[in-house]
Formats: sequence, structure tokens, C-alpha cells
Amino acid sequence: MDHAALRYPVRLRTMMRITLPLHRIVPGLFPLLVATGACATTIDELQGCGHLSPYAGRSVEDVRGIVTAVSRNGFWLQDETPDADERTADAVFVYLAKGAKPAVGDRLGVSGRVGEYRPSRNPDNLTVTQIDDARWQRLAAGVPLPAPARIGEGGRLPPTTAIAPTVGNVEAARRALEPARYAMDFFESLEGMRVEIDDAIAVSPRGKRGELVVIAATQGQSGLRSARGALTIAPGAFNPHRILIDDSLAATPAGVKVGDHLRGLRGVVDYAYGSYRLKLTETPQLVAQSLPVETTPPLAPGQLSVAAYNVENLGGDAVQARFDALARQIVGPLRAPHLLALEEVQDSSGTRDNGVTDATRTLTRLADAIRAAGGPAYRWIDVAPENNADGGAPGANIRQVILYDPARVQLDGSAGGAREAVAIGVGGKLQPAAGRIAPNDPAFESSRKPLVAQFSVAGRRLVVVATHFVSKRMDQPLFGPQQPPFAGSEVQRAAQAAVVADFVRTLRGHRADAAIIVLGDFNDFAFGPAAQALESAGLANLTLGLPPQERYSFIYQGNAQALDHVFVSPALAGPALRGYQIVHLNAEYPDGQSDHDPVRAVFAIDAIPR
Repeated sequence: MDHAALRYPVRLRTMMRITLPLHRIVPGLFPLLVATGACATTIDELQGCGHLSPYAGRSVEDVRGIVTAVSRNGFWLQDETPDADERTADAVFVYLAKGAKPAVGDRLGVSGRVGEYRPSRNPDNLTVTQIDDARWQRLAAGVPLPAPARIGEGGRLPPTTAIAPTVGNVEAARRALEPARYAMDFFESLEGMRVEIDDAIAVSPRGKRGELVVIAATQGQSGLRSARGALTIAPGAFNPHRILIDDSLAATPAGVKVGDHLRGLRGVVDYAYGSYRLKLTETPQLVAQSLPVETTPPLAPGQLSVAAYNVENLGGDAVQARFDALARQIVGPLRAPHLLALEEVQDSSGTRDNGVTDATRTLTRLADAIRAAGGPAYRWIDVAPENNADGGAPGANIRQVILYDPARVQLDGSAGGAREAVAIGVGGKLQPAAGRIAPNDPAFESSRKPLVAQFSVAGRRLVVVATHFVSKRMDQPLFGPQQPPFAGSEVQRAAQAAVVADFVRTLRGHRADAAIIVLGDFNDFAFGPAAQALESAGLANLTLGLPPQERYSFIYQGNAQALDHVFVSPALAGPALRGYQIVHLNAEYPDGQSDHDPVRAVFAIDAIPR
């Protein structure tokens, strides 16, 4: 997927009860409070029972608690004596960018101004309650830390169905939290607090920056769990009980893959970049589980295999090991498909923004690596885009490419140029035989243009459309202020799908039994509007033939989801279809060659109309 992964900043909270009159704690303070409007309060009172602090904008004096964790720009303070209200967090983050910081285990009195910090000043982030302009006084050192809140067996459990109420902006709604009903409220009620999970199951691999996602083992049967341990989404079901693990304070174990167990997770609850997260304060124990890479079954005589694979920004300047590893996957688990649609193929110079758009070096290196691994001598169809016109990393000029094995399939002509639209002639014949679908349509502005090609397979005509629709990068997060979140990218993606659907309708209007395959990275779910637009043109999404829990080719923040699909016309959806598989060899692993899993369909050649 070409969009950047969302990352995360810092913050959490803590404090202690004041049991003596204010003038006994700090002589002379009471007249000062009267004069300045400052007040002393407990942390749970400061946090309140909603998303925003009732003390926001006010000064507070001598807020007491124990330091539970320290970061580069502050520390978390937690009350030694939690209140009985689960809606009110008993900890708070104290912002302190400069000056000396206390140590974990210090008992402090903290003064400052209560603020609501919105990470990155992004309106799609919730705010974090914190004490700004902080001043602190150490009252004792080496104090035992408050007991952590337990998530899992014998403790609290996040809701598994609803993220938040449908109220528009949850902060503006000023409603009291319902942590037993909504997952957003559950994590907000723990904001800044120490939390422990004795046993957790990884539902994502460890990311390149050390992040991963888990669920409490107690909730291991909640949601759609695949046979391999992934946590799959469904319409309206986005697994709100997922817990993001942040390693900015303490490291996560290396090598975590989907299905592994982690024991003894302890940290403080934070929020940033659209998600609540547990910032580890100690490294948990990894209990690895077996998860073999999947393979596809061998082809029977007279069968044709077609696959799609997002190779995640493969440029001509990549290290040879990357080409060799991809080649081993294509020849091994994928068994060298006769037709292979690739997405995110970069130009020959990779991300260097030097005006180069040709990808000959990239494709030659990949084809050579495939042959060296025992695969066929692939040829390819590639229409170089105009410089920086198709989205992706600047200078990289990502595009779709179709590799084909000339020993089994033949291209029925030549390919057109970047701005030349493929037309449909008499009898449904493409003119030219390969090129782009409506490259000048506004739906594809700053986005990849669909690549279409007409092939002959044992005297039968096959039309293949390789797609890579616009990504979800600008969509609002699931755990953001707006509920329900707005998926703005759906508008352009639906428009792109509508253009492809019109092309399919026109082609089928010329020839009703046309054998058409539309495949690639759609950046949309099987139940999304783009998929629905293609289905309206008479195409069947083969992903829907899989069990609901097995429909995933990509994992984002622990949500396993199908973004890669194969759509086929009625001529290929019936007796011609011999199998369809999402081949799990990347998305569940920390060392995958891509962030996507490839998809593969098999057809009986004799059943394809002539």
C-alpha cells in the first residue's frame, strides 16, 4: 500500500489525594488561590468523566501523585488512591519540555495549567488532558507504584462491538463516558494510567518502528479470527478491542508475527495519531507460535493461473536481495502465474526525483531474478506515466505492470502511451491491444491509471485490467473525534471504479460472453463502494467466495482486511473457475517482502469462450 503508516506521539497521567486543608499543606496558599483562581484537586476530578477535563484552562496547585513513567517531554503522574468511578482516569500527563524531570517512583506535588493537547494539532486526533507550564516538588522518592489496571482475566475488558456512539463530534457532545459500552470510552477512562495485560495475542506483526497490535487472550474468540490468528473486519465491525503497543519507552520483542503470545505487557495508556495505545514501560516476554508461509496448489494440465501482487514500492535501485526474495515468492508459493499484475512498481531510479519515468531497469532486474529462481522468461506490459502524475512517493512514478508468460499467453498487439485511452472496437477488440483506461478522466488525477491488455490463450481472448485505486490515507481514524468517521477517499475511489465499470459494460455490450478479469490493489474492502460499483457491471468478486474470516490481504493496526481482489465476468465465474486464494506470505510477518499478500485465481482454459 502506498500510503504511509500512521505513527504516534506521547502522553499519559497520574496524581494523589489531598486529605489536609489547603492552608495546612502549603502555608499562605489559600489567599493565593482566592486571588488567582488556582485550585487544588485530585487527578480523577481533574480528568472528569468525559473526554474533556472540566478544569481545562484553569490553574491547579499541588496536585499529588506518583511518577509512573518519564518521556523526553514530560512524565505521567498517577493517584495513589484511585476513586471508585471507572469513568474517571486516575492519571495525567505532565508536560515538561525543559528542566529537570523527576524519577519513576517519586511522589510529587504538581502545579500548572490544565490543557487539552491535540497531538500534531491535527483535528482528526482526540485531545489528551495534561498539566502545562508545570512546576513540581518532590515529596518522597522510591515510593511503590500504584497497582496497574488489569486488562484480561480477572480485570477489565474493552468492548468488542462498538467504538463510540454516533453523535458527530464526541468532544463537542460533552457526554459522560460509558466504558462498558464503547471502546473509545473504555480507553479514555484509562488515559495515562498504568495498565497490565498478563497474556496477549498479536494480531499484527511487529512493525519496522517496533509497534504492534494485540488483543487480550481472554478475548481471543471475539470478532472474526482467521485460522491463522488474524483479526478480520466485517461491515460495521472493526474490532475495537484491539490494543496498539508503543515501544517508545521500552522495546517490543523482535520477530513478533500474527498469533504469537506476549506475556507481561505493562505500560501507560496514551493517545496519538488517531489511536489509543499502551506505551510499554518494560519489555514483555514473547511466546512464539508456528505460522508457516502459505503456498498455492500445483496447476493441473489445461489450467491458467492469474495473480495480483502489490510489491510495495519496488524501484530499480532496490538491493538485489529484494528482487531475489520477491522472485522466490513468485516462483515458489505463487508457482509462477501465467499472468501477474504488479502494483507499486517504481521507475528505474526509485524515489530519486530526477525526471526518469521508465521502469526498464526495475522490470529487467525482477524478470532476471525470476528466471534465476527457476521461473519463466516473463515479458511485460508497462505504460510509463508522466512524471509525478500518478501519486505515490515523489519521483518514484509507481504504476501497474502486467507480467505474462509467452509460453502460455500472447499479447494481441502493442501498447499505447500515457495519455492514450484504449478504445473498444468491433467485436470487443481493444485498440490498441494494451494501454490505459480513460487516463484523462478526472477520477484518476494524481492517481494510478488502470492498465488493460488483451491476450490470446489457446485461441481464446482474455481481457485483463490491472488496477491500483487511490489509497485511504486521508480518511478520518476509527478512534477520532468524528463519529462515525468520514472516509473521504471513498469518493474518488468510487469514481475510479465507476470508470472501470463503464469500460466493462461497454466491452460486454460488444460481446456478452467476454472473458474479463479486473484485479489488483483496490484499496477498498470487499463490501466497499468501489467493489459495489464493479459488481454493478456484472463482475463477481472472488474474495466474497472465501469465508468471512479469511478475507484479508493486508493488516492495518491489527485489522486484517481485503484490499486486493480479483473480479471476473460471468464467462469466468462459473465452470471456468477452478480456485481462488489469498496467499498469506507477507502481511502477518515482520519480515515480509511487501505489506500485502498476493491473490491468485485459476481457470480451466477449455471453459473460456473462444
